[in-house]
Amino acid sequence: MTRTSPAPVPSAASPLAQGWVLALRAVTLLRRDTAEISGAVVAPLVFFTGFYVPLRGVMEQRGVDYVQWLPPIVVLQSMLFVAMSSADAIAADVQRGMFDRFRTMPLVRLAPVVGRLGADLCRALVASAAAIGTAAAFGFRFRAGAADAVGFVALAVAFALCLSVGCVALGLAVGNPEHTASAMLVPQLLLTMLSTGFTPVTGFPGWIRPFVRNQPVSQAADALRALASGGPAARPVLVTAAWLLVLLAVFGLLAGRALGRTKGGRR
Repeated sequence: MTRTSPAPVPSAASPLAQGWVLALRAVTLLRRDTAEISGAVVAPLVFFTGFYVPLRGVMEQRGVDYVQWLPPIVVLQSMLFVAMSSADAIAADVQRGMFDRFRTMPLVRLAPVVGRLGADLCRALVASAAAIGTAAAFGFRFRAGAADAVGFVALAVAFALCLSVGCVALGLAVGNPEHTASAMLVPQLLLTMLSTGFTPVTGFPGWIRPFVRNQPVSQAADALRALASGGPAARPVLVTAAWLLVLLAVFGLLAGRALGRTKGGRR
């Protein structure tokens, strides 16, 4: 009688491969969600025309070339929507018990988050293309050259991914898509409306200008505007990068803590 050796236990995939597989899952779900894709394409068109048409004349009287001024905030608004949809998707996964299933699999802790960010990267690129295409139809042009145009898109996508980490933390902590939407509505409105995205800082009362001038959305809008239209871009880009690094550190810490509670303990 011959003894058979036990079958070898397959080794777990690398963390990168796990993240890639979960990213493909999220992208597949995104491709099936026609409302999500159409929202990413239609929202920039609605926002651009909604602000450009009524405000163009007023801004031109103040010496503002509004077709070059407005697109950065439309792009950033689209990136905010990408991050907000990420919170909804993560919260829906938690609500449906997907993270309980992930816990039974040989997955590294961050693999579901990496997968989600991979899908967010795809959606951010689609939304950026839609926003830039809409603005270009009205006359917007990259006047600072191809390299700065690439920097424009890269900075916008980095903005989206940084905020996505924060929204992932919120989605993990709340675990309910309806509650995440309510929690994000007011902050995103405050950050976009009280910014230099739609109007120069001189259009605000003096007491609120320091906040308007220095908050991260204003800094990012100024950086994108400099990259698109020319002019000194180093300072606004560096300030924006500093903001993103600080926010990423805070959001990463919060996401790690929320993910630990989701995987290991009761909600």
